[in-house]
Amino acid sequence: MEPTLRPRVKICCTNNVAEARLALRYGADALGLVARMPSGPGEFESILRVTEKYLLSKPSHKLAPFTFGWLLELHREMLGSIWSWAGEIRTTQKNIGVSPKIVSAELGVIAIESEKRHSETGELVIATAAEFHHRAVWVHPFEDGNGRWARLLANIWLMQHDQPVTIWPATDLRDTESPI
Repeated sequence: MEPTLRPRVKICCTNNVAEARLALRYGADALGLVARMPSGPGEFESILRVTEKYLLSKPSHKLAPFTFGWLLELHREMLGSIWSWAGEIRTTQKNIGVSPKIVSAELGVIAIESEKRHSETGELVIATAAEFHHRAVWVHPFEDGNGRWARLLANIWLMQHDQPVTIWPATDLRDTESPI
C-alpha cells in the first residue's frame, strides 16, 4: 500500500459546535469539546489556518524557506492571535531549553542545516525532520507553544520533501513534553 501525502488534521479540542463542524469538514478523526481553549480564544482558528497553508498541499521552498526569520514567523502565524509576543525569542530562563543568551544561535542551526539538507530524499528526510523537531524542542525558543510549533515544523519539512506527515499521538502531555 502506498503511503498517502494527504495530511490528517488532528484537533485536540474545540469549544463550540461550529468549530467541531469545521474540524470534521477538514477530516478530523476525533473531537473533544472543552469549556475553553488551553491558550485562549482563537487558538483553534489560528492553528487550522496555518495547517491549511502549509499541509494541505506540498509547501514550496518559497512558502516555507526554513530561514531564521521564517522559523520565527511560523510561530507568529500559529499563535500571534493569542499572544502578542508570539514569534519573539524568549528572554527568560526556563526549566527546559537552552540559556536565553544562545537561543538565537541554536535556533539558527535549523536554518543553516535546512539549506545543506534541502536536496535530501527518502529516509534522510525523515531523520532530518526528527532532528529538527528534537532541536526545536530542546532549544525551546519561545515562552510557550514550542511543542505545537516544533511538530508543525517537522511536518512541513516532511511534506516539502514528499514524505507523509507524522500523526502525533494524542497525549495528556504538556506542550513541551513531546511524544518523541
